Amino acid sequence: MAKEKINKRTLSRLMAVQIFYQENFLTDGKKLEEIKQDMIENYTIDDKETISSYRKKIDEKFLDILLLGMTQNRKNIDEIITKFLRSDFTLEKLDEVMLQILRFGIFELKFLPDIPPKVVINEYVDIAASFFDEKKITFINAALDAVAKKEIVKTTPITLKELWLKSTNSK
Repeated sequence: MAKEKINKRTLSRLMAVQIFYQENFLTDGKKLEEIKQDMIENYTIDDKETISSYRKKIDEKFLDILLLGMTQNRKNIDEIITKFLRSDFTLEKLDEVMLQILRFGIFELKFLPDIPPKVVINEYVDIAASFFDEKKITFINAALDAVAKKEIVKTTPITLKELWLKSTNSK
């Protein structure tokens, strides 16, 4: 991902994936909000860039929506992912970054109808391309596409405005 081509929402999606990834590995008791703030203020896309604040480079409201939505819907989303795995495969066997990419992609597909499925899938496939080889990227693309076709019609959508209002009331 070339940093000059990343828009605010794309970067917010990438940060959401990385924040949840960090949350799973930190043992020092940091809360999600602390991890988020640390990441926003001390971020870099690549090793050629100086660590700096990304507060003006992201859509923080959208990032909050992603984090709150995932926090509230993780169990439901994990059940959906499990449906699309082979019977001999479990969530625990998935690469942690891949799991987070799938989780956030599925969250957007199911709960944020304001964003076209094609956009969501392309965004998370592009994020996956920063981490994985073609085989894993194809898996993520196929899984998100299958969810878009089979699952999104079965959900009562939450608008971005509703989620934003929830996120501001929960702080």
